[in-house]
Amino acid sequence: MTGVHVAGSPVVSVIVPAYNAAEFLESAIERLLGQTIDDFEIIVVDDGSTDTTPTIGTRAASAHADVRFFRQEQNGGVARARARAVAESRGEFLWFVDCDDDWADSALEKLVAAARSTGADVIVCGAAYVYPGQRRPLLAPLLNDPITGAEAFVLLLDGELTGHLWNKLFRRSLMREIEFTPTRVHSDLAMVAQLLAAADHVASISDSLYSYVVRGGSIIRSGSRRAESLLLVEQAVTSAAITLDTRIIGSNSFGYFRLRYVLLSGLKDALTGPYDAEERDEIVSELRSRLTWRLVSLAARRRDWKRLALAGTAKLSIPLHRRVLRLAAEQGTA
Repeated sequence: MTGVHVAGSPVVSVIVPAYNAAEFLESAIERLLGQTIDDFEIIVVDDGSTDTTPTIGTRAASAHADVRFFRQEQNGGVARARARAVAESRGEFLWFVDCDDDWADSALEKLVAAARSTGADVIVCGAAYVYPGQRRPLLAPLLNDPITGAEAFVLLLDGELTGHLWNKLFRRSLMREIEFTPTRVHSDLAMVAQLLAAADHVASISDSLYSYVVRGGSIIRSGSRRAESLLLVEQAVTSAAITLDTRIIGSNSFGYFRLRYVLLSGLKDALTGPYDAEERDEIVSELRSRLTWRLVSLAARRRDWKRLALAGTAKLSIPLHRRVLRLAAEQGTA
């Protein structure tokens, strides 16, 4: 999938979706402008904000030639905002960031250097989750040499390569191969799965270049209804697997993915989300019917004791599973 850089176009387009992000957007743009390479553009797409985000974006684009601002009149979700930004982008590579996060000033320089030296379509770097009073490293998989996109896809299924967009640089030509799955949660995962499946080669660097700031009101930590989104993510990852090799669907790696992201995430959502009793019972019943002992055993094979406890109790008893969920939440591991 290796592309050719077109003279006059930027090397990288930095994609910044923004929805009611007035508190963070101006600072994010200023920090991005401080990157240690020169040849890049910043594309901000306002997703129908009701605060002063459009004013800030318009002002930044007027003040800086490397900043381009686009507004969507109605809120359509982060996936649609990213799709618009990609359609407007001109760079050889794309880097997706969230404006309330942080990153190293040298991030683009190091990511592009790795892409140039390896010829890979996707570069993965180290990162960190930042909680109040706590910083937890997120290590990139240690790859001595570039691997195929198919091999990287299996690492994603196994949980050894994360489904985050922000710790990866992508060749823009890959975007022709994907759909922007319109989900409220895990939209990153749906995109990453498709992009890895489309890539010829994937490489990694150990440098920690991105800090994902976990805030109390984020969608993924809130009690929003996620059932429909989880189904769409499952469909996107399944379609990506089929494009690579239909045998992946029956593999232990794909089963482990389904256990984590579809069944256990779905059960947690059903039991803690804002559903009425009938909806909750229907979702729980359907997910438990798909939770086989074979899938439960996959957590044991990987010594994933937390998910083994969650999966085993979900299979045996929902009241017991609720207690394990509550305990995991109290310990901050749910």
